[in-house]
Amino acid sequence: MMDQGEEGDEEEAWLQLRPVEPLPSQCCGSGCSPCVFDIYQRDLARWEAARASKDRSLLSMEETQSCPSKLSPETFLAFLISAVDRLTEDTYLVRFALPGNSQLGLWPGQHLILRGTVDDLEIQRAYTPISPANAEGYFEVLIKCYQTGLMSRYVKSWKAGDTAFWRGPFGGFFYKPNQENSLEQLPWSYRDRTRFGRLDRDLLEELVGSCRRKPFALVCGSAEFTKDMAGYLLHAGLAEDSYFLF
Repeated sequence: MMDQGEEGDEEEAWLQLRPVEPLPSQCCGSGCSPCVFDIYQRDLARWEAARASKDRSLLSMEETQSCPSKLSPETFLAFLISAVDRLTEDTYLVRFALPGNSQLGLWPGQHLILRGTVDDLEIQRAYTPISPANAEGYFEVLIKCYQTGLMSRYVKSWKAGDTAFWRGPFGGFFYKPNQENSLEQLPWSYRDRTRFGRLDRDLLEELVGSCRRKPFALVCGSAEFTKDMAGYLLHAGLAEDSYFLF
């Protein structure tokens, strides 16, 4: 049996093991599942069960690996920074190492969550790797830094040999080339505004005419496509200052 002093020490030990509720800054706001608050609720339930049964083994989780070969949506894993290239005054290309010839395994459109700490404040932000999907032994992220950004301060401090923590992947929309060729395959909310085929003069005129306000068009594509679109926009009634050609 334990005396009151021992019981107090035991209670204090359990309270020190209690999960800490995340701050709003620790949520990236991207609608990730699980969110950092989902993970907190899961860990809190695990802690309450372990405390009730006085079994600390229920709290054990997989340890973070260095250069893991597989991502986890729930657990931040450590990745070694192998190179940091400053491309412009505020843009950095960062390469992270993967073990051997392993691949990151993301689908187009998916993203990862980066965790950083600035002034003892933990923050999380979402980034999409830009390296090829079949890149072996590494993945790369292009990050634009902002003068007042907290994560930007963290990223600017990186150098080769440092470690950064990521979790993921997130993003439930998977791109499949040449698969959406029928309106019935789309969610009903998209069907009325979806067209199949080449963007031609008649369709562009219809789209411009349906706008409640005078639109401003941004055109990006091949030289032939850009030339065609410029002519179509002029025919639809837009002036040259109402569109931009990349």
